[in-house]
Amino acid sequence: MPACKILFFLLLALCTSCGECDEFVKYGQVGGEVSMDCGVPQNSDVEWKLNDILIIKINGKRGTRQKGHSHIKDKVSANGGTLKVPRLETRDSGVYSCNSGKRYTLHAVSVSVFAKPGPVLVQSSDVELHCDITGHPNVEVQWLSPSNDKKDDKKQVIHLKSVSSKDDGQWTCLIKDDLKFSLKLTIVAGLQTTAVEVPEGGKIVLPCSLPQSVSQRVVGGKWTADHLPTVSFPTLKNTETKGLHWSGDNSSKVIFTSDQLSINYDVTLINAQRSDEGKYVCTVEFEGELKLTAETSLTVVAKPSGGQEVIKVKGKTSAGGGTWRKEVFGLQLWIWIAVGASSLVLIGLIIVAVLVRQRNKRMKRVKKLRSMRQPLTAKDYCRCRAESEVELVGQERPLPVPRQQRNPRTRTAGPNHTIEKRREQDY
Repeated sequence: MPACKILFFLLLALCTSCGECDEFVKYGQVGGEVSMDCGVPQNSDVEWKLNDILIIKINGKRGTRQKGHSHIKDKVSANGGTLKVPRLETRDSGVYSCNSGKRYTLHAVSVSVFAKPGPVLVQSSDVELHCDITGHPNVEVQWLSPSNDKKDDKKQVIHLKSVSSKDDGQWTCLIKDDLKFSLKLTIVAGLQTTAVEVPEGGKIVLPCSLPQSVSQRVVGGKWTADHLPTVSFPTLKNTETKGLHWSGDNSSKVIFTSDQLSINYDVTLINAQRSDEGKYVCTVEFEGELKLTAETSLTVVAKPSGGQEVIKVKGKTSAGGGTWRKEVFGLQLWIWIAVGASSLVLIGLIIVAVLVRQRNKRMKRVKKLRSMRQPLTAKDYCRCRAESEVELVGQERPLPVPRQQRNPRTRTAGPNHTIEKRREQDY
């Protein structure tokens, strides 16, 4: 036996006996993050390597860190014995080893989860669930149903036959308990319709539609009424040039749209008579020989008095004349009239508000000018007059009489006394 093989078995036996040779396999999504534990006691020295190239070395007692030469040395984070690798790239795959003896084989992968032909399915159709792992087609996965039941098939692609309501919901793909991906399936059990009622001589829409778009392609369909064998109904066609559309000619009994269809397959019955009462069946065919049907019943009632047409569709009653309910750009005429009237009222209110605001501004300016020109009040006038008289009196005070002109017998008593003396002398 070669010496290298003997050495390998000796090392393997040593690791097994010491219990320090733990091997783990981990999967990480590209762009995500993975964590790996070294399993060493707290404050112990830790050393991580990738493919035997040093990533980081930590001194447990001092807390010092030494980075190695690995390409991931700058983006990893180490806390105690746990190593975290964020923003995974494909080149980050490899063997991560720790000085405790633990080894992690990491696979950085891209995973694609989808349903074929699609997630919205017609009841009884078949579907494939994919959990594709790029570069690892043979890796086993675990599928969980909406009821959390595990599927026995461990392959990345499983086949569901004749799906039903129990398959409706969230399906989960688990990859080695590391990665978890979800996929929602929606199962369409049938077409939507309801019973309708129309007055004699009126027209009525026979409703038929899917609750939502489905993954399977619609390839055909039709309306039938066993009690009207001579009435011609249109048929559904799906062509490359026109897409899904009604094929046929409008008749004196049934009319339909010529536009491209999606999930609505209504037709209109006109000039309803008592003989038109009965059951009408809508059928839509899908690729894979799948088929959904819906049945509605029509009731014809006597025309109400006053000549007003009353139509009941899907449990709702509406009344009105033909002109007001004429469609213009996809909306009935009365809606456009209501919108126009509302717009005129709104414009009128805006104009009135602007005029009132301008009037208030003018009134404020007039009041301000009047307050600036306000005359003196009676109180202010009297006060000013009194102040003027005091000033005049102070100014008109006579000069003192020379000493030689004074009458020794007469005592000067003020200006009034002097004036009286002068008058006596004149006399």
